Amino acid sequence: MASYIRQRGTLDIYETHGTIYQKIEQACKKVASKYNYKLIQTPMFESTALYTRSTGESSDIVTKEMYSFLDKGGRDISLRPEGTAGVIRAVIENKLYATNDLPLKYFYLGSFFRYERPQAGRYREFMQFGVEVVGSNSYLDDVESICLLADILKEVGISDYKVKINSFGNTDCRLKYRDVLKDYFAQYVDSLCGDCKNRLQVNPLRILDCKIDKDFFMSKDIPTSISSLDEKSKEEFDKVQELLTKANIPFEIDNRLVRGLDYYTGIIFEFDITSSDGKTYTIGGGGRYSNLVKELGGPDLNCVGFGLGVNRLSLILEDKFGLDSFKQKAQIYVMPLSEICIDKAFEITRSLRDADCSVVMENTKKSVSSMFKYASRQQFNFAIIIGEDELNNNVVNVKNLYTQEQVSVSLDKLIEFLRG
Repeated sequence: MASYIRQRGTLDIYETHGTIYQKIEQACKKVASKYNYKLIQTPMFESTALYTRSTGESSDIVTKEMYSFLDKGGRDISLRPEGTAGVIRAVIENKLYATNDLPLKYFYLGSFFRYERPQAGRYREFMQFGVEVVGSNSYLDDVESICLLADILKEVGISDYKVKINSFGNTDCRLKYRDVLKDYFAQYVDSLCGDCKNRLQVNPLRILDCKIDKDFFMSKDIPTSISSLDEKSKEEFDKVQELLTKANIPFEIDNRLVRGLDYYTGIIFEFDITSSDGKTYTIGGGGRYSNLVKELGGPDLNCVGFGLGVNRLSLILEDKFGLDSFKQKAQIYVMPLSEICIDKAFEITRSLRDADCSVVMENTKKSVSSMFKYASRQQFNFAIIIGEDELNNNVVNVKNLYTQEQVSVSLDKLIEFLRG
C-alpha cells in the first residue's frame, strides 16, 4: 500500500481520463476563440475579503465552503472558490476597462477549491471553465453566453441538454422581489430549516435554493421573480426567449432557479444533462450581475458570465460515449529491425512528427512478433518497418495494420503516401 494517498475530494487525472479533459479544454478554448474571448489568468488565492464581499456573506461558499487561512504575514487568504471575483478584481486593479473598448470579453480555465462533501462530479479541488463579459449593456450578451456554452457542448458531441432560465430583472426588481419573498416566508418561519431562518433575514432569495426544505416548498405557491419585473425587464426576458428559440437551444423557464452566489441580477441560467442512470446533473450556469464591479471599487459596469464544471462534464462524456472511445491512439509505429537501423528510424520519426503525425518509435529490443503484438494492442494505423535491406535501398516497408496490406515506399514519398 502506498505511504501517501491523495486528499479526500481531489483527483489524479491520467491516461484516458486525461484525454477526456484535454478534449473538453480544447473545445472550450476553440469556441471561446470563435467568439473572440481572450484568456485571463488570475491567482489561485486572493484576499478572503474579496470573496466575502463579492460572493455574499449569506452564500454557502462563504459560510461553509472556503479554504481560508492566515499566511506567514498574518494576512487572511482564501483559495479561490469561484472565478468571477478574481477576474473583476483584475479588471479593476489593472484598469482594463479604461484601456480597452467595452465590453471586455475574457475566458479562464483552472482549478478552484471548496470544502464540501465530495460526490460524483463534485470535488474539493475542481476544474472550471468560465467567461466574463464586463461592461455589457445588452441582453444580447446574455444570449451569446448561453449560445457559447451550448456550442461547447456541441463541440464535444452533446446535444441532449436542457437550459433553465429565470430573471430577477434589474437591481430595483431584485430588491422588490426580495421584500416579496421576505413577507411570504415570514408565515412559514417555524417550518424553515436553521439555515433558511438566517437567510430570511439576510437574503431570502437563497431560501429557494435550499436542499433541506425543497419538498416543503414544492406544495407552496411561492411568488415568482418574473412577477416583480418592470416593463423593460419583461421585454428583454421575452426577447431572450425568442432568440434562444431561433438558435434551436432547448430551454424552459424555472421560477425556482436561484444561482448560489449573491451577486446575480437580471437573467440567470443553468445547463442540465441527464445521464444514462436517469440522474440530472447541472454542468454549468451563470447570468447577469450589475453591481459587483462598483462594489469592488471600480466603475458602474454591468456584466454577464458563466462557469462550466469540467469534472462533471467529463463524467457525462464517459457515461454517454464510453471510456474506450476516448483512448488516445498514435497513428504510426516505427519499427527498426536491428541496431544499425536505429539512427534512420529516429530521423524518420522526427520528420513524421514535424509533419504533425502521431508517432511511436520502438526504443527497446523486441522481436518482430512482439512488436506486431504491441502494435495490435495499441491499435496503430500503420507500421513502418526498417531493416538493413530497406536502409540500403532508401525505402521503408509500410504495413496497413487494418487491411494487413504491406508496400515498399521510398523515403522521399513517405509522408505523401501516409497522407494519401
